[in-house]
Amino acid sequence: MTLPIEATSESKSRIDRQLRNETRNLYNRLRSIDNDAEFVQHVTQQLLPQYPVFANERCGTWYVDPAISRQQAVYFKSTDGHYGSWMFNLRRANTHLLMSDSVAESGGCIIVDSTRKGKSMPDSFSRTIPIWCAVWNRTIHRAIIGTSGSGASDPKDDARLAIWDTRVHMPPAVVSESERTQVDALLDRFADKLVASDIDVSAIASKLLKPLRPIWITRDHRLVFPPDFSDASFTPVVCLSASLCSAEGKEMGGGSLSGLLFRYVQGAADDQEAWAMDLTPQLFWKHRTDLLLLGSGRSSSAMSLSPSGACEDAVRRIVAANSDPASLDAYGSGSNSDCFQFIAGTQLAVGNRTSGRPPECWMHFDAVINCGAPEFEEHAAERKKSEKEEKESAESRYIYLPIPEGKRGQAELSRQIPLALAFVESLLLKEPSCPKRILVHCSQGVDRSVGIALAILTRFFDNNRKLLSLSSAEESNKNATSTTKLSISKEDIQNRLLWIVSSRPRANPSRATLKRVNRFFLDII
Repeated sequence: MTLPIEATSESKSRIDRQLRNETRNLYNRLRSIDNDAEFVQHVTQQLLPQYPVFANERCGTWYVDPAISRQQAVYFKSTDGHYGSWMFNLRRANTHLLMSDSVAESGGCIIVDSTRKGKSMPDSFSRTIPIWCAVWNRTIHRAIIGTSGSGASDPKDDARLAIWDTRVHMPPAVVSESERTQVDALLDRFADKLVASDIDVSAIASKLLKPLRPIWITRDHRLVFPPDFSDASFTPVVCLSASLCSAEGKEMGGGSLSGLLFRYVQGAADDQEAWAMDLTPQLFWKHRTDLLLLGSGRSSSAMSLSPSGACEDAVRRIVAANSDPASLDAYGSGSNSDCFQFIAGTQLAVGNRTSGRPPECWMHFDAVINCGAPEFEEHAAERKKSEKEEKESAESRYIYLPIPEGKRGQAELSRQIPLALAFVESLLLKEPSCPKRILVHCSQGVDRSVGIALAILTRFFDNNRKLLSLSSAEESNKNATSTTKLSISKEDIQNRLLWIVSSRPRANPSRATLKRVNRFFLDII
């Protein structure tokens, strides 16, 4: 009996899909990440050890050993470089990268990322970073001209202008000349937007002595001799693509367990929610050897399980063990050394759950606002005691805002903003001459806490990052339900968001969170 062509094609597609899913199991993914990380280690530690290493959120963080990477990652989004949608997003201006002393001293940097789409490099490397480099180069070029035009010509500025390249450089094997030309036509408009923003371009211009230029290194063209940029007329931004383009599904060895084979998955770390089972890059690197040994079957406890099954079992145990608050790293050490950042020029900080851990948190802060993260026992006890004694908010130093994560938390965020503002206002009114150090935190310091911090900055700080006077704060309280009298514009809120993301690069509030904050102040429908 002969099956119909349609049925045969459908069966073949189903079999192909099943094989693909089996190839991309957890064990193969972690072995592939380990294999790619070996290449990253080779380039960053042997070929170009002089440059600081930054992982591109979020995929890139899996491929870089925390021991060699900067603790503040960068965020270049591939969608900012998609064809016809090219953009320079002020929320992803990555100013901390340009202000980094290590980048200034070494004269360059390395950014690590990967892609799963059968390409040699992600769009973040081929388009987004080249656009970012060109926009910053054009903006700083204007700043240099403005400085030299304000008085006597400075020979140093003249020398910088002579080498200052403002062109957009894209990999010709990946991006056509036609596309490059279309991007080039947009750069001045992007530079105008950067100049008009609240970002301190002059401070960056004083640090960056040579124009930025992207350099691409991929696994498909492995380097033997290290490139030498010491005499180059530019600051190299080395885009290191971790994964092999031509090895998807192939049986390979290498990595920590060089004698054992696995099926290679290109860009294995991409879309971690779909496969990681709540394993994080930090946990992977902390338990890397154990995970790979269990998956390989070398461990006696995993002899009866398949590599993928043993690996999944190990991940469940590791995640469960680290979900207990007591299992977190020590405050302010290891992977938590950037658990909070103060917003530059203010006494307001945004952080993750660890930043609010007592008693260490009281060494850095006078008050803590918890935006829905699991409470520490000491905080919960203090809150319940205050509620029992019916203390006024002015007498409390801790407040808990029950804002759930994700979509469920959006409506609650709107309800909690007035409570957060009343809490902060009570602190301001209590001792106006002695500004309080206030921490706003959630679980990760990425979304919910950023929304609350943005509301605080908008209500209580002027455009120069100065606290509003006592009379202004009192007037704000009187008009709590009539924010139109506060003369707040959408641009004011956007600029305050830039303050946050410039100081805490991990901050990445959702569109829904920003919409709630805007709606609170502007009554946007």
